[in-house]
This record gives sequence, C-alpha cells and structure tokens, in this order.
Amino acid sequence: MRNVASTAWAIIKDNLSSRTTIFFVLFFPLFLTLIFAFGFGAAAQPHVLVDVNGSQGLVSFLSNSSLFTATSGIGEREALLHNYIYLEVNDTRVSILYPSQDAYVVPSLEALVQEYFARPDAVNIVTKPESGFTYYAYVVSGMIGVVALSNGVFGITGVAAGYYRDRLVDRLAASPLKSYEWVMALMIYEILITLISSVPILVLGLAFGFIPIIGLGFIAFLALSTLMFSGLGAVIFGLSPKDKLFVAQTAANVIVFPLMFLSNAFFPLDSFPPTLRGLVAYQPLSVINDVIRDVVVYNVLPSAVDLIYILAFTTIFIVLGARLMKLRETD
Repeated sequence: MRNVASTAWAIIKDNLSSRTTIFFVLFFPLFLTLIFAFGFGAAAQPHVLVDVNGSQGLVSFLSNSSLFTATSGIGEREALLHNYIYLEVNDTRVSILYPSQDAYVVPSLEALVQEYFARPDAVNIVTKPESGFTYYAYVVSGMIGVVALSNGVFGITGVAAGYYRDRLVDRLAASPLKSYEWVMALMIYEILITLISSVPILVLGLAFGFIPIIGLGFIAFLALSTLMFSGLGAVIFGLSPKDKLFVAQTAANVIVFPLMFLSNAFFPLDSFPPTLRGLVAYQPLSVINDVIRDVVVYNVLPSAVDLIYILAFTTIFIVLGARLMKLRETD
C-alpha cells in the first residue's frame, strides 16, 4: 500500500497543478449542470407518472391522456418516495396521494378519474405531506452520478494516455511499482477528483433551493461509484493499442455519452420511448443515480439488489482493469 499511496500522491500533485485539470474538475460539471437546469428545466417536464392500485382499466385510460403516464405495482411508499402520484381504487372510491408540488395537476387527474367512473363523487383526495423533489434537485443529484462516470472513465484514460505520451510510464515501469498498484493509485486520484467536482454542483443545488443530505454513506457510495467507472476506464485503456492512444479516448467517448444521455441523469424514465426504458432503467449510471437520489434527497439507504448490482460491476471492472492495464509487457 505504500507504493499505492506515494504514487497516488504524485499523480494528485502533478494533475492538480494544471489549470486545464482544475477547469474540468470544477467548472465543466458546473456548466453542464446549469445548461440542463436552465435550458431544459421548464421544457423537459415529462408526463406526470401515476401509480394506480386496483384498476388496470384506469391505468390504460390515464395513459391515453396527454398529461399522465399511468403504471401499477410500484406501491404507495415507493411512488411517493420517487415523486409519483399514488392512486388507489377501492370499489368506486379513489384516494389520490401526491407530492405537494404536484397539486396543480390534481384537478385534471380528478376530472379524468370522474370521467372514467362516470360519477361526480368518485374521487376522495387525500394530501400526502411529501415534498418530493423538484426538477432542479433531480438534475443536481443526477449530475453527481455523471461526474462519477466521466471522471472515472475519462480520468483514467486521459491521465494514462498523457503519461504514455510523455513517456512517464517508462520511468514508472523501471521502478518496483506493480501494475495493479499503478491502477489503484490512478483510481484513488479519481475518487478525490470526483469528491472535489461534486462540491460546486451541490453548492449550485443550494442556490436552486435543493438542500442535499450529505453524510458518510453518500461519500462512501460516491467513492464506490467512481471506483466502478474507473475500473471501466482501466479496461478501455488496457484494451487500447499504446501506439494509438487516441483509440482509448475515442472508445471512452463512445461509451460515456450513451451512458450519460440514455440514463435517468437528466430526464425521468417515463420520458423515454417504451422500447428503451428497460435499457435506461438497468444500465449502471441509472442504478447509481437512483441510489444517489434516495441518499441525498430522502436519506434512504440503497436496496440490497442495487448494492449487489453495483458491487458486482465494481469488482468485475477493477479486476479486469488491473489485469489489462499493464506497466510492462511482461507483467
């Protein structure tokens, strides 16, 4: 571990002395967050999702409206936890539980339910004291996951490519440093960079009225997420020919941007076409964003399924990356 710590410290000092690195670490994520928060905040509001319990016919009826997307099977707690409206049908009586900021759509929902049941007294509205999260909170929390993704993949491939280009790797290869120690040192650097990059984004969230819940659990999970994507970056770089370093950067772009935009980082799942929702919901960045939102918005611990999913991908990527990303051809 002494070699890992000393190498990580050298990488940190080397890269944080660069103004370009500081720009991309601090300001680029901030600019991207602002673009989505201001540029798409008003226009990107999707159909309001309603979880219906007790009537499949009402699910189809509401989904055919221009305002609501209905589903079933989420459950009251999960629906309200994730900012959905929960609608329960009991005979011809209907209870509507909704986040307070969605009160403006409740009259429209009530009118549609009354139309479906053809009775003026079919709806009994119950206000649930859950604030949910605003679109700004959604973007800010999603951007944290994007930072872990981009820093992990671009950071590993970018720093490693620069060291190969400047022939610093030759000097490292001449030392007792092992390949896996070099990879772990790079990952430690990326964890630090991700933590630093998250600070201005969270401060921006405060300006938008979003007060995140920050604790040791959030920091630990953010570090784990960065480790996972750093492992992916190591795999990409390890598979790339070292005489053509642009291949690693090209491959990183090809992987990162689809993961970024085909995720729930900026838009909820129901904003995507039905054919893409399965892919969007279960790709790594979306799972990470779900956990981050539960932690920083609701202080809810990740589910065992999500944690196992992330730990499995993290282990696979780190093991493969440590084996593929070699300092020496003979390793």
